[in-house]
Amino acid sequence: MHIPQIPVQGVPGQQLPQGLQQPLLVYRASDERFYRLTSQMRNMDMEHFGGTVIATVAHDWKLNLQRKLEIIECPPEASLRLAMQYLRGDALVWWEGVRLGHRGPDRLTFADFIREFDRKYFPKEAMDKKKSDFEHVSQGDMTIREYEVKFNRLRRFAGGGITEEDLIRKFLGGMRVEIRNRCHVVTYYILGNLVKKAAEQEAGLEEEHKLFKSAQPKVGKTLESHWTSHMARNCRFKPLNADSVRQIVEPRAATMDYFNCGQPGHIFRDCPRREQAEDSPPPKRQAIDQ
Repeated sequence: MHIPQIPVQGVPGQQLPQGLQQPLLVYRASDERFYRLTSQMRNMDMEHFGGTVIATVAHDWKLNLQRKLEIIECPPEASLRLAMQYLRGDALVWWEGVRLGHRGPDRLTFADFIREFDRKYFPKEAMDKKKSDFEHVSQGDMTIREYEVKFNRLRRFAGGGITEEDLIRKFLGGMRVEIRNRCHVVTYYILGNLVKKAAEQEAGLEEEHKLFKSAQPKVGKTLESHWTSHMARNCRFKPLNADSVRQIVEPRAATMDYFNCGQPGHIFRDCPRREQAEDSPPPKRQAIDQ
């Protein structure tokens, strides 16, 4: 690939060939390298940054910039120039303001850029908020894999000094209790192993739940069949307006009438009209004319 080269003025005292009116052009090796680095960054699809009010978006862009500069082995003296090429809109206006307000004999460096960037787009209160979120992170209604993603995103803001044992203990403590209890029987030394085991236990619990749920209609059918046969064959009471199976299988909701007096809420031996029914003579038959 042809790399464009930036000419500079010729060396003083240099002899020019006859007929040339312009000085010879001398190309700086540093400019050639910078254009090569620019091309490499472009090929890596580095995104432009136009400013944002979402702290994590700014933080992620900064990390992406630093990571790609490291990949192409960009020297510190060229990193600031490359970073400036990816500023747009409000972000570019902000950085120009930083440059104009700079005082001192030293030129601004990439380290200055990162410090000012964090001060503007990821201030201390945003960092403190993310640290607090990590301290209280829990699974909630998320799956184990979703919980893992959130956990790893927040752990970036927790700083250094956190051991693998600390991460395992924190991740385990944030899991739902039914999954955590199943994972407690094993000692883990790598967070990834805990996540894998927890995901397996979660899948097992989900399968058990589905089996239990699918068994519920069968139990209901058995009860319905039992109540239907009972009411049809043996029961001395009948439900009021029992013209559907649902009324039959829900005896508590049905109104039961005693067949003698027609009043609900009692059986034969407690009927207030029992004596009257027993003492009253049978009705006389009417004579039939011959």
